[in-house]
Amino acid sequence: MTILIALGIALVAVGFVAAPFFFGGRTVVRPARADEQASFDLQELIAEKETVYAAIQELDFDFKAGKLSLEDHRGLRERHQERAATLLKTIDDRTAAAAAPEAPRKARREKRRG
Repeated sequence: MTILIALGIALVAVGFVAAPFFFGGRTVVRPARADEQASFDLQELIAEKETVYAAIQELDFDFKAGKLSLEDHRGLRERHQERAATLLKTIDDRTAAAAAPEAPRKARREKRRG
């Protein structure tokens, strides 16, 4: 009797461990909606902007510590500032584009109300 109980527990344990291999692979991947993708892209741009800001701060620190020459510091800082400006422009454009469709809807609602 003890052997049957132990065998039953072992079968349940093996079934529990093996089930994801047989039934877990059938997940449905739905395509991302346009607004979800836009939000994800905007988050990536903001993260990259923060990375560039951190790189500029690190350059300043390295320059003050004497690890970089003045010419190297200026060149690298200008390059990072240009990248930051490009990112800020892109973020502003995408934020404005996301907010733009709301304005016509609001105007139509106001027009209907009288």
